[in-house]
Order: sequence, then structure tokens, then C-alpha cells
Amino acid sequence: MTLAMRMLKLFAVLFAGLVFVTYWTSYRSYAQVDPHRPLKVALVLPGPVSDGTFNSAAAKGIKAAQAKYPNITVSIRENTGMAQSEAALFEYASNGYDVVIGHGFQFAEGAKKIHNQFPKTWFIINTAKASEAPNLASFDNRWGDIGYVAGAIAGIMTKSGTIGAVGGIPVPVIQEYNEGFERGAKRMRPNVNVLSAYVGSFSDVAKGKEITLALIEKGADVVTATGNESVIGTLEAAKEKGVLMIGTAFDSASFAPDTVVTTALVNFDVNIDLAIGKILDGTIKPETYVLGFNENGIGLAGYGKFDDKISAADKAKIQAIVDEVKAGKTPDLPKFR
Repeated sequence: MTLAMRMLKLFAVLFAGLVFVTYWTSYRSYAQVDPHRPLKVALVLPGPVSDGTFNSAAAKGIKAAQAKYPNITVSIRENTGMAQSEAALFEYASNGYDVVIGHGFQFAEGAKKIHNQFPKTWFIINTAKASEAPNLASFDNRWGDIGYVAGAIAGIMTKSGTIGAVGGIPVPVIQEYNEGFERGAKRMRPNVNVLSAYVGSFSDVAKGKEITLALIEKGADVVTATGNESVIGTLEAAKEKGVLMIGTAFDSASFAPDTVVTTALVNFDVNIDLAIGKILDGTIKPETYVLGFNENGIGLAGYGKFDDKISAADKAKIQAIVDEVKAGKTPDLPKFR
């Protein structure tokens, strides 16, 4: 073997070793948990677990995870205001929690500020696009996609030709949902009139009801709402005035079975299960995970009492749209922000 060939072989071995070391160092630079002791998981909620939508869905998710992974202990903090969000994350991390889940975009900035102080803790943010090495990841869902399907159903169900969407605060996921809702409705009924308004709060039930009543007064006979407790106000208004509602996030038909046609599900239980599973098996990375229909991050609840009021032909149209969205063949879906 010539000197040149020996040098080339040596270089190849050294390069392969360098690649392995670089990969291993990068992999190990992420926060690691001890698999031999219980995993301490905290879920920090902006509202109550009883809101019937955003927070109820997360509470369902953490309970399912606790049942699936018996070696975890869970703490849930409810009604965490925006001003308290960073402090709540900090407190749990300071108390040795391995995983701190902030349920909502409002936890993203606080997590960015403090995550480096707690390299052994994973910070997980739902409904946000926030990720930083070594221990901050986020899980977001395709709200616009399920909003599109919800709008298609509203377009089918409306008799007045006017529908309404009530949002809590115009944050990206709610904007995506509302855009999808309008586009889906117009897919089914091009001349439909779509009214929309924002409460200016996620928690103001009275304001949510007031705004919804105003949309109903303008002719909306199918409404939808995104937020926290503010959604309860929309549900109350719909029940009171005898109009239909399409729920969001958490299947809310049991709260008003004669009002809620179906629910545009945002499966936070899948987000939470995926996050905890990846942390336990060491495969989680500091990145944003986006979950749509194909990842079971969103879905459509059953039609409940409305099952026999929706024709087989209309159900087939709705399913065709779901299948089209899954296949990535829907050209007018709202932009994922």
C-alpha cells in the first residue's frame, strides 16, 4: 500500500469518527431524563379544566398520558394569567419537574427566557411555534385544516345563508381556524355570508355571549367559537336562541346535544402523548412538531343527535373534503402561520 493510500484510509477513518462524535455530542446535548425514576410532569393551563374546549382537551390528554405511562406523576395548574405564565413555568422547573407543558401560545416567550436555566427539564409549548436547543420544543396543530372542514359543515347546515365565527383573541391558531372556516363554508355555499368578531379575551363568558348574540341578531344560524371560557358564552347564546353550533378542540356535544352539531377536534391528548413518549425514549428534539389529520392531531367528532338530520350525500361530501385535506390536495387551505 502506497503512502498516499495509507493517508487516504487514515483520513477516512478519522472523518467517520468525527462524524460519529459530532452526532453523539449533538444528540446528548439535548435534555435527558432518568428512566429509572418517576417522571414529574406539570401541565400549566391558562383557564379551567371545565371550559369545555381548549383546557378541557389538554386535561383529557394529561389524564390519558398518566394512564398510559404509569411511571409519571402529574401536577395541573389552572387559570394561569398571561402575567403569571413565565413564573408558573419557572416554579415547576425550580421544583425539579422533568417536563413542564405550557398549554398555549402565551407560554412561549417565558419558556424562551428561562429554559437554559434548567437544562434537565423539557419545556413543551402547545399551539405555538417555539423551539430552542437544548430543551424547548413545541407542538402545534393544523387549526386551519379542521376549521375548513367545520366551515364546510356550517355551509351545509345553514338555512339563513349566514354563519358566524367568534374568536377569543386574534392569535395565529385562531386566525387560521377562522380563515379555514370561511373558506370551507364558501366551498359548500359560495354565496354564504360569514360574520366574525373577537371577544378580546379568552375568559370573558359574558362578552363571548354578547358578541355571539349580536351575530345571531344579524342572521347567523350556525356559529362556532375558539377560546377558553369565552366559548361557553357562545354556547349559551346558541342554546338560548335555538341556533346551531360547531364546537372546537374538545367534544362539547354533551353540554348541549340539541345545539352542537359536531366538534372540530384538536387532539391535545395526541400532542401530550407524543411529547411524553419521545421524552421517555430519548427521541425528542428541540423543534416544532406539526400535527394534522394524518398525525391524528385534528379530527371530527360524531354528529350525535344530528346524525339522522344530515343526509348521506352531505356526509359523503364532508368525508371527501377530509380525505382531500389528508392527501394535500386542497388548494385553498389557509396558510399555516
